[in-house]
Amino acid sequence: MRRRLLLVVIALIAVIGLMYFFDPMKYWFAPKCPFKLLTGLSCPGCGMQRFLNALLTGHPAQAIRYNYYLAYALPYAMLFVVEWVMPQGTKRDKLVAVIENKYVVWFYIITFFIWIVVRNILHI
Repeated sequence: MRRRLLLVVIALIAVIGLMYFFDPMKYWFAPKCPFKLLTGLSCPGCGMQRFLNALLTGHPAQAIRYNYYLAYALPYAMLFVVEWVMPQGTKRDKLVAVIENKYVVWFYIITFFIWIVVRNILHI
């Protein structure tokens, strides 16, 4: 349990530090989206690095403009991290029952694909 928590904390500090100090639009070493490079289309993850940089540097409205889907799906994704570091027990089981519910999972899968279409039709 402590190892998992330490691993998550170290990873978060590393990501937050990189995203805070290095604007992905200004540095060549920031990873580019392979889907966009191959197809020319934006995926739901496109703009994720700019989103995190803007959010961490105090520009939440700009962050949302970079990636609307991430603003919507990030809290759900973070619940999996919370579940991963929680000790075994009934509270963890209740959280797993909610976040792994087939209707919730299918909802996010469907909205993921709808967002691909909407974002590319509207050029968002």
